[in-house]
Amino acid sequence: MPDPHPPRWEHDTETQLTSRQRLDRTARHLLPSVFTALVIIFFSAPVNIPGSAELLPAIVINTVFFWSVWRPSGMPSLAVFLLGLFMDLVGFTPLGVSAFILLLVHGIGGYARFGLMRMNFLVVWCLFGLVGAAAAALQWALACLFRLHLLDPAPAFFEALLCIGVYPLLSATFSWFLHILDEKDTP
Repeated sequence: MPDPHPPRWEHDTETQLTSRQRLDRTARHLLPSVFTALVIIFFSAPVNIPGSAELLPAIVINTVFFWSVWRPSGMPSLAVFLLGLFMDLVGFTPLGVSAFILLLVHGIGGYARFGLMRMNFLVVWCLFGLVGAAAAALQWALACLFRLHLLDPAPAFFEALLCIGVYPLLSATFSWFLHILDEKDTP
């Protein structure tokens, strides 16, 4: 015969997090967004880095895509939107263009997440190459639309190649950070 008294809920101290642990967890989840914001600030500053105007969208697109696939909680949609608006504001581009492109990249990364996680790095890199090239082409097309004439596609092509070429280095760096963050999560 079953026990008529429901089991008592035992207060589990392991599920209780201290404020320091909550702050640490929040900081680790904000790391990708803060990194991206710092990259936007650094590459928008008047530093003499050749190709910094093309390198900025490449790094931001890479960062959004990687974290959208491997740790979506580190790159939520609201953060992607705000980073895109911030990128538009400091880059003097039409407001919403970068936010729109980054949200598309974020959506593709989040949608294909479980399929991409099972694939070989080279396949993921090739698929990201398509996403990066499409993002650069869309940015060029929107710039042409806002200016109402065709612009030279060479900078967009260079930005796409840069976006694809930077992915392995950033992916390796982010994977290392992800490994460190995952080690910190395990007790």
